[in-house]
Amino acid sequence: MEKRVGESLGKSIDPALRDDAVRGNADAQNRLGMLYSSGKGVPQDWPQATGWFRQAAEQGHASAQFNLGVVYGNGQGLRQDLQQALNWYLKAAHQGHAKAQFNLGLMFGNGQGVPQDHEQARNWYTDAAEQGHAGAQNNLGLMFVNGHGVRRDYVKAMGWFLKAAEQGDAAAQNNLGMIFGNQNDVPQDFGKALFWYRKAADQGYANAQYNLAVLLENGQGIAPDPVQALLWYRAAAEQKHAKAQFSVGQAYDFGRGVAADVQQALSWYRQAAELGHRGAQFILGLRYDSGQGLVQDQQKALSWYRRAAEGGHPRAQFNLGLMYQVGHGAAADPVQAHKWFSLAESQSAIELGDKPQRHRMMIEERMDAQQLQQAQRLVQEWHARLARKG
Repeated sequence: MEKRVGESLGKSIDPALRDDAVRGNADAQNRLGMLYSSGKGVPQDWPQATGWFRQAAEQGHASAQFNLGVVYGNGQGLRQDLQQALNWYLKAAHQGHAKAQFNLGLMFGNGQGVPQDHEQARNWYTDAAEQGHAGAQNNLGLMFVNGHGVRRDYVKAMGWFLKAAEQGDAAAQNNLGMIFGNQNDVPQDFGKALFWYRKAADQGYANAQYNLAVLLENGQGIAPDPVQALLWYRAAAEQKHAKAQFSVGQAYDFGRGVAADVQQALSWYRQAAELGHRGAQFILGLRYDSGQGLVQDQQKALSWYRRAAEGGHPRAQFNLGLMYQVGHGAAADPVQAHKWFSLAESQSAIELGDKPQRHRMMIEERMDAQQLQQAQRLVQEWHARLARKG
């Protein structure tokens, strides 16, 4: 969302500018509103800023209409009102204001203050993109990748990403790298993927830093370089990128590009796990379960297994079932054990083979009809919750 109403226009308010604004000059009113909103040279004063934006906007000044939309959209100095934001963005957008068109694309695309409407989002993004708005070009590319409001078309997506990437848009550069790095209608080219990932990574874009590290680690488009891979993983990890934190943990765990260090590995796993990384949560469960690198604690193992299992991690689901089967970390509970074995079984994870099925059948032999019905209901409820989350 374009959230800034303007840049600082000076150290103090020019008396001539104020006089022009008082006389009704719309451009002067908008500029005065920008000064009060920025707080540069004068105390920041949102009521004053809003008042001047409104006077200019009511005269049809497109930039002031956009700025007033931003004030309402952000709730700056007044109660947030997305309907008012929409109304003012529409007025500016119909005059060709690219930032307003972009914000309308976001509102319709995300269902923010309006019913979600991908076709409307596409139309507004297109209007802004054709004026050279990099964010709109990138988002339009994403619509073609995802097939939202348009038929999926990677070639068209690439074209829009390229326009934004050439303007230095880091998100578009990363997306262009993904287009070239993945298998789709665009010929795979790891060299180009590396080029664009590096462009975005050099700007500090965490997703690109992670994607660049993956190529460096795997030797795709370049000789494998675990040391450089770790540097980029760490750069992304320090920005709280959970996958990168997990990868840094793996590097320390297995000595990839750095001397093995179990405590460092556990530290990074924990950071990733706290951000919701299921693999990291599962590994912490394993380490507490086995006592590898830390004090054995089956209650903590159960807790981490549960967090990963609730997120759909099949091995965590199976291990959680085992703990309930034998009463480790909690009282033995055949209903819970059956639930988690059933969920693990439903995922057909290759690494587990038929173990979930065998354990489910084994525990069924010791369950009565009521317990079995309860376990099956818990499985249905879990799937229903997952479906609601989308």
